Amino acid sequence: LDGGINIISNLPADSTNITLGFREFFPYAKFRPHQERIIGQLSEAIALGKNSILIATNGTGKTIMALAAALPIALHDKKRKIIFCSRTFTQNARVIQETKEITHHFAELKISQTIGALSLRGRNEMCPNKNIQRLQLHPSESMSVCSQLRKNKRCHYFNNLLKKRRSTQFQEEMKSLALMPLNAQELVNIAEQDDLCPYFLSKFLIENEKIIVCNYQWIFEPNIRENFLENMGVSLSDCIIIMDECHNLPEMANGINSYKITPFTLRQAIKDLEITRATYRLINFVKNLRDLLSGLKVRIQEETKIFPPKFLQRILNLNHMSSLPDLKNLLEDLKEYGEAILQEKIDQGRTPRDYIAPIVLIFQKLIETIDDPAYFACITSKETRRGQSVALELKCLSPRFITDPIFKESFATLSLSGTLHPFTYSHLLGLNNCGKTLKILKMPPPFPKENVKVMVTKYLSTRGVDRTVNMYRDILTALYPIIVNTPKNVGIFCASYEVVQGLWNEGFAKMVKSAKKKPFREEKEMSASDNDIILEQYKNCSNSEKYQGGVLLGVCGGRNSEGEDFPGDYMNTVVIVGIPFQRPTPSGNAKIAYYNHLFPGRGRDFGYIVPALQRSNQACGRPIRKMDDKGLIVLMDFRFRHYAKFLSEWIRKEMKYVPFNPALLKQEVHKFFEKE
Repeated sequence: LDGGINIISNLPADSTNITLGFREFFPYAKFRPHQERIIGQLSEAIALGKNSILIATNGTGKTIMALAAALPIALHDKKRKIIFCSRTFTQNARVIQETKEITHHFAELKISQTIGALSLRGRNEMCPNKNIQRLQLHPSESMSVCSQLRKNKRCHYFNNLLKKRRSTQFQEEMKSLALMPLNAQELVNIAEQDDLCPYFLSKFLIENEKIIVCNYQWIFEPNIRENFLENMGVSLSDCIIIMDECHNLPEMANGINSYKITPFTLRQAIKDLEITRATYRLINFVKNLRDLLSGLKVRIQEETKIFPPKFLQRILNLNHMSSLPDLKNLLEDLKEYGEAILQEKIDQGRTPRDYIAPIVLIFQKLIETIDDPAYFACITSKETRRGQSVALELKCLSPRFITDPIFKESFATLSLSGTLHPFTYSHLLGLNNCGKTLKILKMPPPFPKENVKVMVTKYLSTRGVDRTVNMYRDILTALYPIIVNTPKNVGIFCASYEVVQGLWNEGFAKMVKSAKKKPFREEKEMSASDNDIILEQYKNCSNSEKYQGGVLLGVCGGRNSEGEDFPGDYMNTVVIVGIPFQRPTPSGNAKIAYYNHLFPGRGRDFGYIVPALQRSNQACGRPIRKMDDKGLIVLMDFRFRHYAKFLSEWIRKEMKYVPFNPALLKQEVHKFFEKE
């Protein structure tokens, strides 16, 4: 495992010794513990075309390890590309920054190797057209507006780009841009200088880029992927796919392949059909569906299973049809008419909302999957400002419909996570039998053992039967010594908003204030901007003169327990109050039954237990983001002991069970932080 980049370039195309050069791609002065070994093993696995999983906690440098492992293999083949999928713009920017560090490292070593890398955003985030910015359209609707503007030559940003593209100078500039790492904002700034469209500028560049950083949808949503790969001039077999925070992939994949229509969609569809004088047959079909769902209001709880054969027969009867082929023909006519309506809206400069397509898609899928246990059809109900709203949903239970092409056809894949349960992940996504070898690597935590303490409290619980006033008061009693003896900020993530409300009703805010800290509460319907405001205020409490810290009360699985980092004093202690099991629902029960059929005896683990403990794992990692962070983790539910095998190994190894005793809790917390 020694040698340099020049050796790599001289290797034959079928060589499996490409790992020789990975050290040249690591730009830092020294490796963190275990990094060098892990990078070498990953690089070898990628070179051999394997699917790999890396489980590594925060602070291990997963991004740079993935790049250092994959780049020697990608650069060995001119056509090969690295597609780095992540969930947020912040994560995207981190990949580009690490690539820049590698290129600076090359310059210091006097290695003449360029690396083109580009971070992509969607059309809505990159489009400079004021109308599209103002309308805040769904991506598919933005695509329609954009297409029409370009077709009629009414977008001067795109027109300018076409004019520029013809010049030799511009083509040379594009080649130069494709040889350097650029994040999305840098590309937008470049485009603004000449009034060019940054979205289509990125599409022109990606063919020559070596690394593309993008959201998961670009590669996992089938229609988007087809165009994406075509623009790059490659197939999946040319691509190394890296997936950051991959533990969200099963749920995300099921979401891509699920369908829903609401009363609002139906009302607007009827309005569009009537305004454009559609045939009675089409209008009546949508009205019958609206009336059918409306008539179910009083009988529907939150979710009620429907049987597609019976439901479709009822639709046939209401519309005086004799067979499913009749319904299929109507859906084709409705689809064609909906496309005409959408085109008319675009031509007239109206907001191009497509209310017809969702109706067509869900019925086509219902017919296609009429007897497929991998899909669950249901009627769902929720209270809105206009009263009870009843929707028709078709939920996919098998993520493999979406993920199979990626894991089977890509040159190699690398799944990254700090909290993944590898057995569940590999089985749900079929990595254990997709025709490729699977490599699973677990990296020991790099932070000192004395920097982490994990306590599990006895007695306390948020089980349904335990959610009483007395239990909430006992939880507050246990929280007080933890909050008082934590130097600065505390994060408390509960099993549900019901538990949040229960604690708040029993005097959470008053208790926090008595500890001379400021309380903050994450609300269920809170907007992203409002949440950002309270987060900033909460973090500022870590160096406040008025308060001795802040206390954030939220939920596991929420944006703050998974999508936010709290290094240093931003969160010294995190408390997980209860295990965030999903409330039993018909679709949840169907998922368990489906998984139990596929994996006998594992259905409850895969469909119920692992997702809950995954959310707990994510919340536990909030305080430990850097090598020198010191974090106390309190699991405030005795049931964590029973489900310990589903927790991350680094958490499990440090678990200590303590009784519900405020004096003892005070002693344990004080002892952990006393050196500070």
